[in-house]
Amino acid sequence: MADQRPTPGVTPGAAAPGRLAGVEAPPRGPVYGSRFAIAAEHPAASLAGMNTLQHGGNAVDAAIAASAVNVVVKPYATHLGGDAFVLIWQRRLNTVECLNAGGRAPRRAVLQEFPQGIPGLGARASTVPGLVDAWCELHARHGSRPLAELLAPAIELAERGFPVSLHLAVMMSALAASPAGTPEAEVRKVFLQRDGSPYRPGATFCQPELAETLRAVAADERDGFYGGATGRAIAEAMAAAGGLIDEEDLAEPAAHWHEPASTTYHGCTVYEQALPSQGMIVLQALNIVEQFPLPEWGLTNAGSAHVLIEALRLAFADARRYYADPLVEHVPVERLISKQHARELAAEIDLSRAKQPAAAPAGSDTTSFAVADEDTAVCFIQSVFAVWGSGFVVPGTGVLMNNRLTGFSMDPKHPNHLAPRKRTVHTLNNFLVVRDGELVIGGGTPGADYQVQCNLQTIVAAVDWRLDAHSAISAPRWGIQATGAIAMESRFPDALAGELEARGHRVQRVGPWETAIARSSVLSSIAPTGWAAASDLRSEGLALAT
Repeated sequence: MADQRPTPGVTPGAAAPGRLAGVEAPPRGPVYGSRFAIAAEHPAASLAGMNTLQHGGNAVDAAIAASAVNVVVKPYATHLGGDAFVLIWQRRLNTVECLNAGGRAPRRAVLQEFPQGIPGLGARASTVPGLVDAWCELHARHGSRPLAELLAPAIELAERGFPVSLHLAVMMSALAASPAGTPEAEVRKVFLQRDGSPYRPGATFCQPELAETLRAVAADERDGFYGGATGRAIAEAMAAAGGLIDEEDLAEPAAHWHEPASTTYHGCTVYEQALPSQGMIVLQALNIVEQFPLPEWGLTNAGSAHVLIEALRLAFADARRYYADPLVEHVPVERLISKQHARELAAEIDLSRAKQPAAAPAGSDTTSFAVADEDTAVCFIQSVFAVWGSGFVVPGTGVLMNNRLTGFSMDPKHPNHLAPRKRTVHTLNNFLVVRDGELVIGGGTPGADYQVQCNLQTIVAAVDWRLDAHSAISAPRWGIQATGAIAMESRFPDALAGELEARGHRVQRVGPWETAIARSSVLSSIAPTGWAAASDLRSEGLALAT
């Protein structure tokens, strides 16, 4: 980052330029590299990406390799039966590309199919998977190494096994403790030990069926998953379990290239995922808070938190009312992200009193990473929506399916209502902030509706408070919960929490490093060719740079 002034609103000299002051956080900076960088939520994913770069691959090659490893080592959060969203920034051209691989509803998915609503578990909860289509689209447009080479690290980890991480062991324990039949037996067979118990941290976990499915993708690319033996297995398993996805659904492309959504903010251009991702909430909120002096208020000022929370409340309200698949429904995008609309919404904010925050749905799990070569940065996020997705594994393939169909509205008058081949509004989003041809910060975080809230706080920390990449994501976090209460990490000063409560916010103090709210992975560029990378201390991730 070219401009690294001390944090406004704190005692001069209390922290090095670009570093946190006034709150508890380890004095640890980002890692710096002159050529390559990656920050991911699991060390194996970071290593796969960096090894790809060091053996002649580019950033997109590395992204495919890291994403495939994520499927193996973080199966509760992402899988071949899930989705992906990608932003690509090229420094030399200063261009941004946007890939949306949030799968479509099956062609037989109509409201009448779900008189009791869409179930959260089972085959009927799934949209058409988009992740493998994302790999194939990325490889076709930007890949420089054979796909089989890029998938080889994931195949080896699936076949030979890897040590179970602490977080995976916790998720396996939750799976083992879930009531019998919810989820179904196959997911227990694949992800638990033979006696139904979870793997312990450090135990070796193998997924031979997944390895064979990945080999089919490596050999036949898209046809290795959506067609051939795997595609038939998915369609047959769906039919047997009452699911709606068939071979015709699998044959249609699930990934689409779009123009990214964007706005300007304090001299920067901020790029986000296009609809039906709800990443546009970040842009709307930035336009609103731009009307207030956040750079002068600083991180630990109650006014900053109050305005950010209220801006998100207003942006979420717009999202709940208007957001939908723009290929099917009309969405007034230009008006929603216009500066005029932001000024009108900003005028609704009472600096002395909170309005009831818009409730957010239940949380989910996801994983994200960011990777760069000498010229290109890739922000990648992938998910099966809820933890362990739909709980439905396609027998013989090791493939865990998503439950993203539950993102649709059952109200036929709502723009996001369920319809055949339609894409639901998606929580997955990532961002890029560019100023004067350099990447100020880019990346993402897991966490359903916490994603846009965390990403907004990261951008403001980097742009307004001039924090470096690591400090921007290590800053204490808050998040609007489903109840409307504000979950606030205990590292925030008590006085700040008290002032927010005095303004009418319901504050719920949580731990100092709350993993449910944030687990960010980010990059920033350093002219002329270098990078800084940071992995959130709330996660089990790793940042590498050379």
